[in-house]
Amino acid sequence: MRGAVRVERVVTSGTFSLDGGTFDVDTNVWLVGDDEVLVPDAAHDAGAIHHATAGRRATADRRVTAIVCTHAPFLNAVFTGDTLFHGGPGATGRSYSHRSYSDRPAIEASIRARPLPLPGDTVVHTGHGRDTTTPAERPSVPTA
Repeated sequence: MRGAVRVERVVTSGTFSLDGGTFDVDTNVWLVGDDEVLVPDAAHDAGAIHHATAGRRATADRRVTAIVCTHAPFLNAVFTGDTLFHGGPGATGRSYSHRSYSDRPAIEASIRARPLPLPGDTVVHTGHGRDTTTPAERPSVPTA
């Protein structure tokens, strides 16, 4: 590894309508890299990300090269989007959720199988709200 990798959070704000309600939402968009930027689990399309970051000194010299959802062991981090938030599982039971993952038990099983076994000091960069860690979230995801 060539030294430290820059991880920057850009927060986009707006409203969305879903399941009969309209919600104000702040969404974390994570920019990882220096010369080239990866955007793990982006909540928006590349055009929206470019618009949100255009003109920012920290990103003006970088270009988006991929949008992915990933565990980044070289950063000691996992980017969880809406799957795992600070305080527990993310969006469950919504109409946009894949049928097999829309219920809380299925999402909890996925979280137990994937991010929670990561090393104890793994940082969880969430899709909304503040960061957390895998050990901090273990109590909020009960065993089956």
